[in-house]
Amino acid sequence: MHDFWILLSVASLAFLYEICDSSLGQGYGTLGTPTFILLGFSSKMVVPAILVSQAIGGLAGAFFHNKFRNVDFSNHKTGDIKKVYVIVLSGVIGVMIASFVGFKVSKDVMTLYIGLIVLIMGILILSGRILRFSWKKFCFIGAVSAFNKGLSGGGYGPVVAGGQVIIGIGGKHAVGITDFAEAPICISGFLVWYFLQGLPPFDFMLAMCIGAALAPALGAWITYRIPTQKLKKIMGIVILILGVLCLFKILSP
Repeated sequence: MHDFWILLSVASLAFLYEICDSSLGQGYGTLGTPTFILLGFSSKMVVPAILVSQAIGGLAGAFFHNKFRNVDFSNHKTGDIKKVYVIVLSGVIGVMIASFVGFKVSKDVMTLYIGLIVLIMGILILSGRILRFSWKKFCFIGAVSAFNKGLSGGGYGPVVAGGQVIIGIGGKHAVGITDFAEAPICISGFLVWYFLQGLPPFDFMLAMCIGAALAPALGAWITYRIPTQKLKKIMGIVILILGVLCLFKILSP
């Protein structure tokens, strides 16, 4: 059992990172994984807890994004729910493969790989370059982002949300779709980790789940209030910063 104040700190950090994730479609695992590891928790304890708690946050986020009409998951004709299906189908395979690979790849290599991909995404968004939408590109984004998630617990949101913006999907829709899609993908990754090593400490996992579950209503409201063009610019800046932080972590002495 962990000390109460440690668990409260874990829940508080999960809450803050989930607000960022549910409002911008990114940040929970990318920020949470290195933070908890720096606080002394092992990666094999942190990554599965990140995955299961983000699944809870993602489901709650999808509900509130739909409620605030950032997306429309109730109408199949809008295409939002179809995009969720495609992201999930292309991503489940990627996250399961990565969860196995994660046991053999060093932490530094994982961080460098994700940092480079995220940095490129941020640069492309801020450049204003928009690629023509295609389902092949959409599937590729889903597979790569989910591979990142299963590999390290982070790097999913910046790629899947940022990638959607780059191929012309509106920022608010991208955030809502990302929140919904990450739930089954995170659950898939968590099940693989559970199969390979069992559950992380229950009190630690529960504290993270509680923090993540309380944040999505506020995060979805923030998305609703931010104008679309400003949201796109904010997403680009945050993605760029996350990429730089990942690389700085590796390159700094």
